[in-house]
Amino acid sequence: MRVPALALPAAVLWVVCSLFAPAEPYTVATPPPWVMSVRDDFAARVARFGGDGALLLPGLVLGDTSHVPETLDRAMKITSLAHLTAVSGANCAVIVATVYGLTALAGFGIWVRTFAAALGLGAFVILVGAEPSVIRAGIMACLALLALALGRSAAGLTVLCATVIIALALAPTLAHSVGFALSVSATTGLLVLAKPLTEILERWLPGRFALVLAVPLAAQIAVQPLLLIFSASIPTYGIPANALADPLAPLATIAGLFALVTNPLPWVSLPFLGLAWMASSAIAGIARVTAALPWATIPWPSGWLGIALATVCTLLVAWAILTRRSSIALIGVLLVAASLSTTVGGGAVAWATAPRVWSAAQCDVGQGDAMVLRDGDTVALIDTGRDEHALRSCLDRLNIQQIDLLVLTHFDIDHVGAYNVVVGRVGTVLHGPTDGIADEVTVRRLGEAGAHVVDARRGLTGTFGRWDWRVLWPTKFLTVEPGNPASVVLCFRSTTGPQLSILNLGDLPAQQQDAMLALGGVGPVDVVKVSHHGSRDQSPALYTRIRAGVGLIGVGAGNEYGHPTDQTLAMLAGVGTVAVRSDRDGIALLGRDEDGTLRVWTERAG
Repeated sequence: MRVPALALPAAVLWVVCSLFAPAEPYTVATPPPWVMSVRDDFAARVARFGGDGALLLPGLVLGDTSHVPETLDRAMKITSLAHLTAVSGANCAVIVATVYGLTALAGFGIWVRTFAAALGLGAFVILVGAEPSVIRAGIMACLALLALALGRSAAGLTVLCATVIIALALAPTLAHSVGFALSVSATTGLLVLAKPLTEILERWLPGRFALVLAVPLAAQIAVQPLLLIFSASIPTYGIPANALADPLAPLATIAGLFALVTNPLPWVSLPFLGLAWMASSAIAGIARVTAALPWATIPWPSGWLGIALATVCTLLVAWAILTRRSSIALIGVLLVAASLSTTVGGGAVAWATAPRVWSAAQCDVGQGDAMVLRDGDTVALIDTGRDEHALRSCLDRLNIQQIDLLVLTHFDIDHVGAYNVVVGRVGTVLHGPTDGIADEVTVRRLGEAGAHVVDARRGLTGTFGRWDWRVLWPTKFLTVEPGNPASVVLCFRSTTGPQLSILNLGDLPAQQQDAMLALGGVGPVDVVKVSHHGSRDQSPALYTRIRAGVGLIGVGAGNEYGHPTDQTLAMLAGVGTVAVRSDRDGIALLGRDEDGTLRVWTERAG
């Protein structure tokens, strides 16, 4: 395999941008109103068909995943099908090929075809948004079109390296984007590994089936080390799921786009929309069925150890593929990787050291909050996060069945999205101000399932085991908007026994933190749940006042918000608060030793 001359400049530029470009997440500009109107209209039209297919199709066609329910989103991730809803090369290729082909059939020359295809691609990028994967795919498509118009061949790796250089020159912060890295890695895997892997698989399978398996396998091998940033596990059925779903994705995309373009002609658009819906429904069905199979994921070591191990395994597998090593060598590498994954920190060894007696726990639910308090058999849960699988896994780890007190600090999805996990298992619910029908449905469902529902306001008090708790915010005397500014803030203090004193701030912004502090009643505590996942919107005066020994930060690995910020971490360190982060530490358990010393155990550090 020949390494393109542009590979070194592309790598150097990436390193330079990583070191010197602002360490801020790449953000996509808010789309213009007409784009939102088109998206909403498409979602409304397909919603009439119902089911998972209607919820998933906007994601397949336009990258709009806002309608995908949490359970389906989780199933897509477990089966490595989530990439289908990230608009990238396949969607752009469909647009370019369709426009280029139609203009060719109309008899236009090559430059008109090229211009028309580029124009169609540009309109599509505006419609779906300039996500990192779209930028990569769009630039590659434009370079390929230019080479075609000039009558020159375009080597895939050379085009990819040129794309990286152009993209980083236009937006240096892409060097910090995991999405951009995933897109480049997947494309590299397809360009480098797909062909030799197909030749290896053809020893046992017909050519077409070998190619169907080789394509998702090549991409999966290339991106697996990066995927471990988000989840310390490997999808067991990712390859067969992709082999089944990949042929359906172009059908859903092409038919969906034709339905979009022919929207003014309902009698033409409707059949295309129905065809796209059927393909989308089939993909959703594949995701749900395969995700529900036993051993859907293989545990893998977390943190940098797991990423380094996966990188080594990826390089070994790539070497075996590129050198056309025997299947025995390839299988041997995979078996070694699997054995290492189950012995070097799959989780069992770490949990063998977990304390049996603890007072508070921070669950690892990704970019979200879920905190458990326990006194004997009495259990409280503050927020649920948005990932149902992660919350259920944490509660199972902690052997939590029934929840006496559920606190919903506010109704953002990263705090209440997984509430279905505890419906019917809750005694009392404390919640902040609702904002719309969806919030009210959440509260009503919990109430109908047997929970006593209470609207929490400052001054409300109660007992929980050997704790007294008090609501410090929101207050009825100051009007704030629902959401972060109205987050329910609770302080738990021990009446007798070794319980910790705990302050949970929800997502309360700095302005409201200062207002709460001015109202009084805030004193030193052992543990603080840091507001808003460690964002920079914090009140130093509040954290100086409470001087907590430990600050819990519920945050997702590689999140696009840059949480927790260096500013907040420095502030915590300045007042003597030790930050415990779910992205690095996993589940954390807190309690007191017999001598009264505050003890912290973390899943990934012991």
